[in-house]
Amino acid sequence: MAAADGLDTRARDARGARTLQRPNVLLLYTDQQRLDSLGCYGSAFASTPHLDALSAAGRRFERCYVQSPVCVPSRFAFLTGRYCSSTGVGSNGPEFPADLTPVNQLLSPYGYHGAQIGKLHFVPHSNRDHRDPAPTYGFDTCILSDEPGCYDDAYARWVERVAPDQLARIRTALPPAAISGPQDLPDYPAPGRNTHEPYLFEADEDLTHSAFVAAETCRFLERIGDTPFLAIAGFYAPHPPINPPRRFVDLLADRDLPLPTISADEQVRPEVAGLDGAARRRMVLHYHALVSHVDDQVGRILATLEATGLARNTIVIFTSDHGEYLGDHGRIQKGMPHSVITNVPCIVRLPGDPRAGEAVAEVVEQIDVTATILDYCGVQVPRFVQGSSLRRLLDGSGEWHKSAALTEAFSEYGGPGSVTLQTARYLYGSDTGGREVLYDKREDPAELCNVIAEQRYAAVLGDLRHQLSVRLQQARFSARPRTARY
Repeated sequence: MAAADGLDTRARDARGARTLQRPNVLLLYTDQQRLDSLGCYGSAFASTPHLDALSAAGRRFERCYVQSPVCVPSRFAFLTGRYCSSTGVGSNGPEFPADLTPVNQLLSPYGYHGAQIGKLHFVPHSNRDHRDPAPTYGFDTCILSDEPGCYDDAYARWVERVAPDQLARIRTALPPAAISGPQDLPDYPAPGRNTHEPYLFEADEDLTHSAFVAAETCRFLERIGDTPFLAIAGFYAPHPPINPPRRFVDLLADRDLPLPTISADEQVRPEVAGLDGAARRRMVLHYHALVSHVDDQVGRILATLEATGLARNTIVIFTSDHGEYLGDHGRIQKGMPHSVITNVPCIVRLPGDPRAGEAVAEVVEQIDVTATILDYCGVQVPRFVQGSSLRRLLDGSGEWHKSAALTEAFSEYGGPGSVTLQTARYLYGSDTGGREVLYDKREDPAELCNVIAEQRYAAVLGDLRHQLSVRLQQARFSARPRTARY
């Protein structure tokens, strides 16, 4: 008989003794993707049929919050199940600390094959030669490509082999922070690579970085056989450069796309202030077209999962490391404190889930996913994993006690930073400069009016300040072994 969650992991060996058939895990991990970029999250203009179908066959978390608003610390937190204060990383730039343990290493002793394909971002992008192999972090299959086209990495070499005549057409400009290291990095002639500088992908659409990730992930699925696996398909998109194939721009061109939402009190940054209405619409159009292209490549992976017969014992998880301002609040890219950055899509599909298609309204944190994976795979959750298994929400096996999500941003050695605490109704944030924000998301879902000074919220503010103090202490006071008396 199948379990309540649809996964039947019970089996017997050749002698009839009880054994455990551990499920596979496929993690579809995008970069800089907004919650409202998917049809299943209520978007009337998105074209994401494959992810919408995944949601219909699984469960959609409506209030899943990342632990950092930027790539590196968010990824470290997510894949270790630990808050940024615990990992010690709160900004881009650091390398993955040697004393952290990602989820693939926790599964490895139980026979799991770990595969990382595409973007991981455990090593800084700048000041290194991308031709040199990076550490594998315990992954058995590790095909890394952290940038789409500007380095001679695994992606560029793949294009050179499958379509050598188009290699020059996939090239992108270097990131602003790129630093010449051992190699003399060529700055390929290409349009700008920021959010407000969209353009069309020049090569064939099956040669994008997303297509590379999908192709290598499909190849892995076709070869893995009966070995249990944790596979991460690391999409770089829809992170800038915003360069979707033309087909997806044409697909959305006639749709009624929303323009950025900015309050009269918000400071509009120069990149956004310099855009007229047509340019702002073009930015939004190309961003969502890039999301549609990622969805198309996700469809390839899910089709391969079905064709190989692996889908019947594979947990599929889709999420992103943070969102994108896309002109909202007068900003682009990422940062604190708004929900367009911290509240990300999170879809979990369990095979045969009897509650498929339901939305989960409770507040959850992205670090909860590591604990969830270990729980379903029959592996104990270590003491240092600070997330809580979502299984109690997915199969109703217990009460959910988390009512708020913590997000942190700070520079090295505890430098200037900011924190937010999000409940189902409120967003409270503060920074080391003493600035505070409070948004009532029920009355102001776009988070345009800071009510921090309104007397009617005094009691709410006091409670959130107290909650934040407790949560920060819980996150930061993680145990380290003593090596001396003092």
